[in-house]
Amino acid sequence: MKLKNIPNILSVIRICLVFVFIALFFNGKIIPALIVFLIAGATDIIDGYLARKYNWITNLGKILDPIADKLMQCTVLVCLCIGKYIPIWFAVVFFLKELITLLMGFIVIKRRSVTVVSKWYGKFTVCLFYATIAVSILFNSFFAVHRVLGIVIYIPAVFFAIFSFVAYVRHYAWLKNEEVKKGNLIKGRKDE
Repeated sequence: MKLKNIPNILSVIRICLVFVFIALFFNGKIIPALIVFLIAGATDIIDGYLARKYNWITNLGKILDPIADKLMQCTVLVCLCIGKYIPIWFAVVFFLKELITLLMGFIVIKRRSVTVVSKWYGKFTVCLFYATIAVSILFNSFFAVHRVLGIVIYIPAVFFAIFSFVAYVRHYAWLKNEEVKKGNLIKGRKDE
């Protein structure tokens, strides 16, 4: 096994953990499901760190990593909505953000053959998402104050989700603009 494949292996493990999460959640094993979700988050951090630190970035990894991330996050949102652990409006905001940014990321990779690097606000939003999901499960499972706490945890998470989404769209528009400028420069040289 080549070392540069370790991040890809971690992404595949994360995809497999999606099915483990679903099985545990719908069998009433909520806390073990939460642990699986948090382990998936840890593999995401580790594979990103290894890929950047050692330049173990592969074309397969550019596709596998975001699919694994979004698949786990969207699965958790759907499951928790079905189980009434989170409000539907919270799930819709994050679900749409994840789906649209995944599609835009693939467009950028296809057109520019670059790695889409996450910014601080994107990483913070993901951390806030994981914390919000963990608190939602724990408080819903053990405490009766979940609804009151919901306002405290959901509003900041949604705010940062929207903020990071808008920033991502602006960055995508900037990339497209740079692409157009570059195309015009090349076209201008041909015409001379």
